Amino acid sequence: MIQGVYSATAGMINQQISLEVITNNLANASTSGYKRDELSFSSMLNTLPSVESIYPEGTKPELDTVTVKYSTDFSQSGVKSTDNPLDLALEGDGFFVIQHPNGIRYTRDGNFFLNDSGQLVTADGYPVLGTNGPINIQNGKLDIDSSGQVILDKTPIANLRLADFQDKSVLVKEGNNVFALSDPNATETASSALVRQGYLELSNVNVVQEMTKMIETMRVYESYQKSLQLINETLEKASGELGKISV
Repeated sequence: MIQGVYSATAGMINQQISLEVITNNLANASTSGYKRDELSFSSMLNTLPSVESIYPEGTKPELDTVTVKYSTDFSQSGVKSTDNPLDLALEGDGFFVIQHPNGIRYTRDGNFFLNDSGQLVTADGYPVLGTNGPINIQNGKLDIDSSGQVILDKTPIANLRLADFQDKSVLVKEGNNVFALSDPNATETASSALVRQGYLELSNVNVVQEMTKMIETMRVYESYQKSLQLINETLEKASGELGKISV
């Protein structure tokens, strides 16, 4: 019976975590280049501990082991036209490379700007890197071709540094639509993505799908909650019955 309490509680916690992920996906449904998160759960139900196993006093036996695995869906949605020459979208696998205060970072969000020094930066002010470092753009007609070559007044001045990874699981979200490497030894590979100037990549969040998942998650949570209440009522009833003296 006590095992059921732990199992129902673990199930409620899992559904709460899942609900947080779904809510975050929905909040970023309009964020350029956002990649939705997914969760998978693996659990192992341990046997109830013996009386001896809870000694010495203070030992807390683990009744359930639950592992939560986060993953990112890197599938691509569509693009939208903005007619802004500084807006860039990638078609295909790859990432823009930026210089973050904590080191090199990666993003699919091509909503770029020019800072006061004429440097190409992200919406948060981080420099966008070319193959030779930060990209500086002065006044003139700006064109960026599909290979990422930056052309000012018909003169090539830089090439965007586009990176990809054979195993994208090495990329972890760091906030603000930026990815960091979980493995510092991971090696960049050349990206074959095409650059589209004047476009932004859409988020790959399907609002209807996420709302459906939210409803399902809430229903499962309520089921666990009802199970926990039933177990509690049964324990109270059993305790009351056992406390009676037979005559």
